[in-house]
Amino acid sequence: MEVHHHSHHPKKWKEYISEFLMLFLAVTLGFFVENYREHFIERQREKEFLQLIVKDLRMDIQMVDSNLYYRNIRAKICRQFATSYQNDEFKKNTGPFYYNGRRLHVRYLFERTDAGFQLMRNAGGLRLIHNPEIIQAIQHYENSIAAIEKFQEGEMNYLREYTKANAEIFDVKVLMKYAGANVSNYQSNLMPSDNPPLLSDNPQKLNTMMSHFFSMDKSNYVVMFFEEKLKKEGEALIQLIQHEP
Repeated sequence: MEVHHHSHHPKKWKEYISEFLMLFLAVTLGFFVENYREHFIERQREKEFLQLIVKDLRMDIQMVDSNLYYRNIRAKICRQFATSYQNDEFKKNTGPFYYNGRRLHVRYLFERTDAGFQLMRNAGGLRLIHNPEIIQAIQHYENSIAAIEKFQEGEMNYLREYTKANAEIFDVKVLMKYAGANVSNYQSNLMPSDNPPLLSDNPQKLNTMMSHFFSMDKSNYVVMFFEEKLKKEGEALIQLIQHEP
């Protein structure tokens, strides 16, 4: 019995090239599809993070507005307190001096909202954002936050020193008598009406207290400057994010 073998004709070089090109195109297409999918997912994540950051920014702006309102009240108190000292009015009428000196212990500090910023950092930071303008705006915003926190810390140090010096001048019995509420605020203290004497009118002790007061007062204006700057940067950053395609 004869066995017949099927003969295989060798492929032509054009067929090899054609098969190679088909395989190459399939692999390349798969690569581009996967790359597009990853890019799409990253863009979706970026949009989600940016919307969370917008919420943070809006909360910060509300906090700044509230803080600026109270800091302007504080600035007015400081002007009254300084005028009373500079004109020696406190020697004749101690009521306003006690009143304003006590109210200076009240502080309204800026505290940022950073839930969206924190999530972005944990997920990879600014590399998730493709728009360089937004990256730069976020960096400027973060720098302003750092400046506010730094000057608020200095302001609190001045307040601690003022409080120590304050105890040398003001009789705490008077302060306790005219405290108008359990929780202090700029409106909660009553004006002494009976011209109570100071604990001490020693010029050196007064000078020390007013020196710390002066530093504290100037810090208030510095923080206000950076809060106003932060608000403008936050509003501009919101506009940038909202105009993203």
